[in-house]
Amino acid sequence: MDVKGCEKLTDANVMIIYKLPAQNASIKTRFHDELYGRHKEGTLFRIPHTKLIKGVIEIPQRNLDEITHIFDKYGVEYRLRIVLPVEEHDQIMKIVKTIEDPYEKALEFDSLDFSKFVIEKLEEMGKSMEASELENEMLAISDTTEKWVGKHEDDPLAEVLAYMFKALQTEQSSESNFAKRNVLRIAESLRNWTVGYQVLRESKDTESVGEVLKKYKMHKR
Repeated sequence: MDVKGCEKLTDANVMIIYKLPAQNASIKTRFHDELYGRHKEGTLFRIPHTKLIKGVIEIPQRNLDEITHIFDKYGVEYRLRIVLPVEEHDQIMKIVKTIEDPYEKALEFDSLDFSKFVIEKLEEMGKSMEASELENEMLAISDTTEKWVGKHEDDPLAEVLAYMFKALQTEQSSESNFAKRNVLRIAESLRNWTVGYQVLRESKDTESVGEVLKKYKMHKR
């Protein structure tokens, strides 16, 4: 996957978020000894690193392979995040302003394009997203939808999207597989509303109900 803006990165850290298996004390001890050290120096002893909180460390990207090797060796689950080693406030703000956030961009979409954006995100969540990412993505969609509705409250689809926002809120505390199924149902419901609105907007006064319904079925394919 190409990451825009990262083609020329020469200095970056990696954040590792991990969770030790609660049921195996022996693995936890051996993993901790090899990573941090106890009776002898651990691997991190000779690598620049920061322990942010329990279960979260930050290391230079050049040391990633030798550290993740330890995680893989003991079967410890982990996730990775890229961190730019920038601490100066003004420089951070300049970098932030160059980021093209698709959610912020979507706030400028008209109702049809915004609905298509949301449907695409919901289907991605329901079909292929890991459970660990589901809650944050749901929060991002809910937050963006609420902002879009507030900005476009007179749009004919605003009420539908507001209803969808409330439906998503109820799913945020649900078990992941259950939430995924319902997210896909919400996406399908929004698709039906969007297609119906699009067909009605494009229909002529002279068209019969049958002709309008025929168009609706064609748009749904």
